[in-house]
Amino acid sequence: MEKPLVSVVLCCYNGAKYLTGQIDSILQQTYQPLELIISDDASTDNTRQVLGRYEKNPAVHIFYQKKNMGLTRNFAFAAEQTKGELI
Repeated sequence: MEKPLVSVVLCCYNGAKYLTGQIDSILQQTYQPLELIISDDASTDNTRQVLGRYEKNPAVHIFYQKKNMGLTRNFAFAAEQTKGELI
């Protein structure tokens, strides 16, 4: 029996200082299969550069918002991008 895909949603805004630790922690989970959906809400710090380190990881899907959507709309957007049976 195949294990269900788990989708993890991570929304960020000007959180470059904490992103590496958060993302690495999620990706190091022992459960697989796992996908990580990241939606950056038009950050103005170096969040984009930090996220760029993960763009080639096939488990990570990054979306960059052009305008700040706010927490609720950004999270709803990210959740809509998931493909997992469990979120």
